[in-house]
Amino acid sequence: MPTNYSTHSKKGQLTRKREPYQFMLWLGLIGSSMLFLSLIIVYLQRKIELGWYGIHLPRIFWLSTLVIFSSSITLFEAQLAFRTERFKHYRICLSITFLLGLLFTITQAVGWLELVSYSLPASEKSSLFFISLVTGLHFLHILGGMAFLGILLTEALRNDSYIDAFVYSVNAPNVLRLKLLGIYWHFIGFLWLLLFFILLIYQVKT
Repeated sequence: MPTNYSTHSKKGQLTRKREPYQFMLWLGLIGSSMLFLSLIIVYLQRKIELGWYGIHLPRIFWLSTLVIFSSSITLFEAQLAFRTERFKHYRICLSITFLLGLLFTITQAVGWLELVSYSLPASEKSSLFFISLVTGLHFLHILGGMAFLGILLTEALRNDSYIDAFVYSVNAPNVLRLKLLGIYWHFIGFLWLLLFFILLIYQVKT
């Protein structure tokens, strides 16, 4: 009876077991994309057919756009540092990403509160409602990403020695979690850029 066991099949089984997480994430992102696309189509259709007024976006949303774009860059750099075993650089970039994410949530909250505080005539309230809904839903997506990012940052700061960080980095579930965070974070960053510029183009009153 053979006594030697190969780890290849076990590794393959573990990899297949982890794959559903990435698949489920992509399903969720596709669902979110369809939701936002539907809202934007309805908004543009009503604006054209019913003559809805465009709403001037809060200026702080420009800062939000710059911040979320920068956070994608720092997270990409953190992922690269993680793969190349530059763990100190990884912790720094992940910390900066978290701080930028926090700044984004603050600017978004300020902008959203400014939107809902607008005193507008009835003819413009429907348009304001849709814009507030779209930006509010995106804000909720950001909060989910911040929670996930906070967990990984806490683990990165806890494993501050090179040995602990290396052991953490060769653990396949940890690698997968960072990959999933990157997919989600870059998605919501791109989604905000798309939403912002669409709303910016159609903010001019008809």
